[in-house]
Amino acid sequence: MILSNVVRYLNELEAIDFQAVNSQAQHNLLAINHVITGHETNVGFYKMRMQKRYDTVVDALNQYQRVFNNLKDELAQTIRNHEKDYYKNSTKLYQTAMRYDSNEHVLDRRLSIDDDSNLILRSRLRMYTDWRTPGLIIHPGQESFIEDMVPLDPLYILDTNQDLMLPALNKFNDQYRARLRSYTVDEERKTMLKELPQQQFGCVFAYNFFTYRPIELINRYVQELYDCLRPGGVLLFTYNDCDRAHGVELFEKNFMCYTPGYVIQAHAEDVGFDLVYHYIGQGDLAWLEFRKPGEISSRRGGQTLAQIIRK
Repeated sequence: MILSNVVRYLNELEAIDFQAVNSQAQHNLLAINHVITGHETNVGFYKMRMQKRYDTVVDALNQYQRVFNNLKDELAQTIRNHEKDYYKNSTKLYQTAMRYDSNEHVLDRRLSIDDDSNLILRSRLRMYTDWRTPGLIIHPGQESFIEDMVPLDPLYILDTNQDLMLPALNKFNDQYRARLRSYTVDEERKTMLKELPQQQFGCVFAYNFFTYRPIELINRYVQELYDCLRPGGVLLFTYNDCDRAHGVELFEKNFMCYTPGYVIQAHAEDVGFDLVYHYIGQGDLAWLEFRKPGEISSRRGGQTLAQIIRK
């Protein structure tokens, strides 16, 4: 079975608001019935006959809606039953291929992002750039999002090796580069992020990184990043949305890993996160924003002001 075909079918059905269709149909029928039953003239017992037909049609609409919902449930269950192999193959794709991609290849991988989505993403990100707290950007790559995170102080950079961070570091002059704190992560270690500050970050952002990680590895990152965030801190990351047929197709073509958003969200909420925002854009883009319960607090009284000169 090609799972993307089933997911596409479910996506098409989910795009139909049958509750609204049903409600509007009943509303229109009720208006007609009101005109007929409300008039003083009664010819051939049509008032009674129309009322019975109205009840019959409403019952049929409700039954149709129940069957429609049952169909969606069956499709969802079919996906759950067949996606087990997709999870297994996704892990295999990462372990045998993606983790060995060259630095050049990794840096050349870019998400397609339309102008509106780009603007929304940057606006959302800037909401969380509080100078009172440290920040962390994972895999800044060749994108310019790191420039939106400059107010976070200090700003940490994380990737799987130092060379992958060079394009981001080279955006700044030597003075500001010296203030950036770069770390490498070994995804083979049982605890990947123990060298990072714990309970400190106000914002963690990962763009086009979890797209190439299997679901179990994403879940490990989410768990450990929860411990790195201070109360009220936010984790924002893009992922390959395999709740959509397009995302499943990207996995079937070995472009990205199989990572349904509903699974990521369920795990994050089990860890303790609250979902703040979920965005589904055009093309490859989708992201999730989670907040650690609590309020952001800091003992800082003021920020050292300096101009950051980009190269």
